Amino acid sequence: MFIVPYNAAFPAVIIFDIMLIVEQLFSLLGLLAINYLHLLPQNWLKSYTLHTTPYNLTNVMFSRKQNFLPQGGWNNQNERDHASSAVWQVILIPLKLLPYFILLILLFAIFIGVFAAISIAPYYAHFQAVYANSHEGLARIESAQKLISEQKFSLAAIELKAGGEKLSNAGAGLAIVGVAPIFKNNLLNNQLTVAKDIVEIGEIIAHSLGHIAEVGAEIEATLKSDKISWLLISAEKKQQVMQILYNAVEDLEAAQANFHLASEKLLAINKKQPLFIFNKAVNPLQEKLPKATKALDQLVIAAKLLPAFAGYPEEKNYLFLLENNRELRPAGGFIGTYGILKIKNAELAKFFVDNTYNFDKPAEKYLKVAAPEPMKKYLKQEWWFFRDSNWWPDFPASAKKAEEFYHWQGEKENLDGVIAMTPTVIEAVLGELGEMTVAGLKFNQDNFWEQLQYQVEYGYYKQGIPTEKRKDIVGELGKLILTKLYFLPMNEWGGLYDIMSKAVKEKQLMLYFNDNEFEQLAKDNSWAGEVKSFDGDYLLLADANLAALKTDSVMERTIKYKLTPSADGSLIAEAKVDYQNLGDFSWKTTRYRSYSRLYVPLNSELISVEIGGKKVEAAGIDVYQEFGKTAFGVFFEVEPRTVKSVIWKYKLPPLVKARIDADEYQLLVQKQPGLIDLNLQLDLSFNKKVRHIGAGAMAAKNNVKHAEVLRQDQIFTVWLE
Repeated sequence: MFIVPYNAAFPAVIIFDIMLIVEQLFSLLGLLAINYLHLLPQNWLKSYTLHTTPYNLTNVMFSRKQNFLPQGGWNNQNERDHASSAVWQVILIPLKLLPYFILLILLFAIFIGVFAAISIAPYYAHFQAVYANSHEGLARIESAQKLISEQKFSLAAIELKAGGEKLSNAGAGLAIVGVAPIFKNNLLNNQLTVAKDIVEIGEIIAHSLGHIAEVGAEIEATLKSDKISWLLISAEKKQQVMQILYNAVEDLEAAQANFHLASEKLLAINKKQPLFIFNKAVNPLQEKLPKATKALDQLVIAAKLLPAFAGYPEEKNYLFLLENNRELRPAGGFIGTYGILKIKNAELAKFFVDNTYNFDKPAEKYLKVAAPEPMKKYLKQEWWFFRDSNWWPDFPASAKKAEEFYHWQGEKENLDGVIAMTPTVIEAVLGELGEMTVAGLKFNQDNFWEQLQYQVEYGYYKQGIPTEKRKDIVGELGKLILTKLYFLPMNEWGGLYDIMSKAVKEKQLMLYFNDNEFEQLAKDNSWAGEVKSFDGDYLLLADANLAALKTDSVMERTIKYKLTPSADGSLIAEAKVDYQNLGDFSWKTTRYRSYSRLYVPLNSELISVEIGGKKVEAAGIDVYQEFGKTAFGVFFEVEPRTVKSVIWKYKLPPLVKARIDADEYQLLVQKQPGLIDLNLQLDLSFNKKVRHIGAGAMAAKNNVKHAEVLRQDQIFTVWLE
């Protein structure tokens, strides 16, 4: 939970301390003035003259000879000594006058100090009140922080409300102090405004967190304990919790708006160039406020989606897809298992799972939907069925197609959306919940995929399980996981939240909603796995494993992306992808057979494609225009224990060049759903000097190089001169 640091919310304390410093300074100036009095000559009010010499200053300065020599030159050594003495006296004039200048400055400072003291004196009591309110507000907020960490939301709400009131009083006190004559000075008034803004930011945060704590207090009062499991909560209590969240959206949105207002005020403070005394106030806010604002944004989204997702106020039906990312398909992996989730009032009303082949087999007699051309050509499959519906790397498009096949193949039930996950998510959940035993088989985070894959491919046969029942173990394991989740104490849900948050970022878990508002929320928070719109350079590699068993489990991919300006001013891009097959010929791995599409900015012009050092003829390259992108598709094979490179070379559209002409280059690299990681190397050259780059990259004149292991979508920005 975000808590406002001491110096961030209470600048009145700083102002009060400044008053004390000024007071001490006045005393010091007075002492310095007294110490300098003995330096003053007795006739300091009389005119000051130099010692009389045969060649005094006037004679020297008005001599017509060069180098101020008297006419006829120096007659003897004594004259030269007198002249030298006169010169030194001229040089020493500033040093002799220094005490007077210092005294003048001290007197001026004393005058200013006395004026400031006289101006502030009538408001001294208000300064003390501001100081007291600020400190008490701080104490209240610190107390609330501790209570929130202990999940005592009702008490935290009381403390935050009191803290907000104290800060409000501090702000009112600063408003009264602001009429003091000294603050008519623009510089001082500007700094007073900074102090007011910081206090107001603290007040906004206290009130906003108070609203959130009140929601937590309502849930706390409903559930009574955070140590009980969700299964032990009555259906009535669950419904009440969902209703609280459902009704809290408006208050949470108000808190969200206030946090964004606080962020705007913080930005305005930076533009006012606050004095260094505010650094300890502003710096913590700059670090923590954006994080708190982002967290609150996510909380608002959760409050909007969770009740609807959990079947409140109406029951929800979701199509569930388990996508095997060891057998990659564009939207995550081969759909080997599907299911139906019915949820009402946060309770699982129905959970049914089955083998997709069991679902597809009856449809083979009557469903005649032409398969995509690459599927026909390289998979030797003429007709298209549910199990292959996720043909696009844009999950919303694949989810819609899955829903269509679900209905085409005989199911009449209305669906509210699609939930897709990969075994990677289940592995992480097992790591949190611990080992589980199903049908005599032990499953844990380390062996889950190997154990399950062997069972559904070979183990079932040895156990005498019919082929159509071979994936029943998936449903049994799923039900056991759900049971453990329901029994998990709610104060231990933090680890699961982290797992799910990571899974959606890495597109191992994706959500699609038929409700447009919910779907937009999913897209805004990168839960939807969509091909994103982007006004700049773009790159997405989408592989489709076509009859290569589970070989993706042993594949390593490295994209080497090179950007080069050509002589005619256009931009030439080269995406070289090295595919390394680390497997052997076995029951689960073989030669890798992939139909791969490279998505690039719309209207990019293909120059060539090379596979394994051989140029591909135009007939072997498919060109698409979809999802606001251009895509180039090719098929290739990679033998076990070998590496093969696929090189796409193309000219980028004028839009990218226009951005560079405007001194900025941006590249969005999207990772394919289901892919665990991707090695990425960038080698970017420009016809301009690089001014600034993001952390981790290296720049030299007009070139940028960068390498990283990509696990989620990433935007790279280069600022140019």
